[in-house]
Amino acid sequence: MPTLQQLRYLVAIADTLSFSRAAEMRRVAQSTLSIQLKELETKLGARLVERTRAKVILTPIGQEIARRARAIIAEVEDIREISLRNDPDAPQTMLQIGVVQTVGAYALSVAMPSLRQAFPNMRIWVREEHANTLLRQLVDGVHDVLLLPEEVDRQDLECHRLLVEPLLVVLPADHPLAGKDSISPGDLAGQTILTMERGQRSLHDQIVRLCGAVGAIHARDYEGTTLDTLRQMVATGMGISLLPALYVRSEVMREQLVVARPMSSGAPVRHVSLIWRRNSPRQHTYEAVAGNLRQSLSPWGAVETEQG
Repeated sequence: MPTLQQLRYLVAIADTLSFSRAAEMRRVAQSTLSIQLKELETKLGARLVERTRAKVILTPIGQEIARRARAIIAEVEDIREISLRNDPDAPQTMLQIGVVQTVGAYALSVAMPSLRQAFPNMRIWVREEHANTLLRQLVDGVHDVLLLPEEVDRQDLECHRLLVEPLLVVLPADHPLAGKDSISPGDLAGQTILTMERGQRSLHDQIVRLCGAVGAIHARDYEGTTLDTLRQMVATGMGISLLPALYVRSEVMREQLVVARPMSSGAPVRHVSLIWRRNSPRQHTYEAVAGNLRQSLSPWGAVETEQG
């Protein structure tokens, strides 16, 4: 039968599509990883990986076995967590966090010091992906928890809302509205509003509705793929935008070409949530992490305690 270590090597190759990066991830020599993969293929009687000078590709059966291997590894980690529950001095297992680009770095830059202090023996591993991919990977066991700027209503997932985060108006430093302490909805009338692409559905729809309500111009021809893109578009005078408070703290407050102002009322918001598999035996760990994150992020919005 395949060993757990061999399955870990296969998953590392699937995640990186590189033998060298997979070996680095697993902290072994590349030759060791190659030998173990070959032994795994021999045990299974199937070719799992195609390797050329240009790239590494998983065969269809390799992809399927890697998918199942992720679930097996997640279950083993859960078993280890169960064994540690009655030993408060035992080292914590790894926490694998999946995040989207628009929230991960900005939330974790605030929360990581407190997480490190509260869980000094926990190894925290973070990976960015698109939300739909992250949800699929969570179910497959690639991640333990997800940090998303939205809520998820699914029977197989637990969703803990951490924060209701307001959006702030970001505009060029020389804009006529830049001198105001706060921006009223009426101030946006006639202004060109730049938004994220439609993949950020909830946030995108809120801003579109706000534009319609106040008479602002939704710039459909210019939709940003990242928050940084929107900030740069604002800096060049293409319009103004509404960006999350955590991002403003990280990137806008140190900027000289743009400024951020709160809305006096009616600001769009996003719900920052921590999500995990509902049947995971590590519930208590994830709940403790959620509580720590909630406390760390509380200065940047309204703290919520509901869960679904």
